[in-house]
Amino acid sequence: MRTTGTAPAIGLSLAIALTSLAPAWTQTPPAANKYPPGPDYAGVAGSAAENARITALCGKNRNAADGYAPAPAFPGQTKAPKAPARQPFEVQSLAKIDRPWGLSMLPDGRALVSIRAGGLRIIDTAGHVSEPLANVPEIKPARLAAMYDVSLDRGFAKNRTIYFGYVTRDGDTGNNPIGRIASARLSADSKSLENVRTLREGSDILPRRIVQARDGTLLIPSAVIDSGGPNPQSLQSQLGKVLRINTDGSIPKNNPFLKTKDANPALYALGFRDVHGAAIDPATGKLWVAENTPMGGDELNLIKPGGNYGFPVISYGRENGGALIDGGKTAQAGMEQPVYYWNPSIAPSGMLFYTGKALPGWKGSVFVGGLSGQQLVRLEMKGGKVVGEEKLLMDRCVRMKAVQQGPDGMIYIVTDQPKDAELLRLVPAKK
Repeated sequence: MRTTGTAPAIGLSLAIALTSLAPAWTQTPPAANKYPPGPDYAGVAGSAAENARITALCGKNRNAADGYAPAPAFPGQTKAPKAPARQPFEVQSLAKIDRPWGLSMLPDGRALVSIRAGGLRIIDTAGHVSEPLANVPEIKPARLAAMYDVSLDRGFAKNRTIYFGYVTRDGDTGNNPIGRIASARLSADSKSLENVRTLREGSDILPRRIVQARDGTLLIPSAVIDSGGPNPQSLQSQLGKVLRINTDGSIPKNNPFLKTKDANPALYALGFRDVHGAAIDPATGKLWVAENTPMGGDELNLIKPGGNYGFPVISYGRENGGALIDGGKTAQAGMEQPVYYWNPSIAPSGMLFYTGKALPGWKGSVFVGGLSGQQLVRLEMKGGKVVGEEKLLMDRCVRMKAVQQGPDGMIYIVTDQPKDAELLRLVPAKK
């Protein structure tokens, strides 16, 4: 593990030693799927009838045979009632783009998109895709190397500051990856980045999303995808965590683990597998995340400073081969329960609290994209709980990667096809 930058650092040799002490998680031996769907199986689409319709259009969903359904900890934690369609809408395809990851809407209505293979592009309101921005750090081949999220500073209209995360090769040779969280200024002509600065880096950082809290700090979910470790329960590793840093890369003085011996000072919450969606609730200022677990048990979580979200000690999902995670345990004292979870997987990616006026029937809803679920989920919330779920855009048969609200109040989505991914806009239906 290596952590450098303006934040307090843990020395390389000490960090490696600490990480080696973190126990790998265990699982029961892989076995054949013992959880076939029942006759009332709602599946990825939410009902047997809708599953049949979408299967006819898109082919069988890869999660269609997974009937694993552990009992929830409380009523309403999963399989919420189908929410009524409250907003007539149309889908507009604005542009075709290289496979994207992140999406941020600029104040003038243009879209800033991070490209998974490397680089940033801007899509104007007419759908024209710019050339790659200049001075963006190169993505060199390495395991999990990619450009990940891009987000705007809350003062972007004045300072033109953006933040982005990426993984690249560490050095000029070898295959060792290093993750970085960076800031930069978008040039006045929007053709290049200026003042590019690494805020935090480490071989134990996989920066999936970047969001800015009300207090100005940056909250960064850092994923772990390898079964067997490093353990998301380790307080030394930054994998499987939510990190919190200041916009200059320094460590906030009230981070929750600063007084914990040997803990990485950037840790804000722990016990995650792979968070692909993160957003601040504008009503409360609190961070919510949408988390991928290997097979079923995808989670919607409300994040508490210092909270432990359980993976891989507790989970409502299984390993990809069908093995139970920690014997199928779903609860343990001292570990947070998800507000909501999905079985089978939708593979959540991207998250939005909708506050606009253009689509009034959806005001107050939470939107979550689905990758393997090939959908946009709309959640109706009440008192911090999910009380209804509506599946949208399944008939497009594509993976939904990121979702944002534009300055016009419309909803913008980037899809996740390897070729001909799209920037979509959801607008009110014409009367």
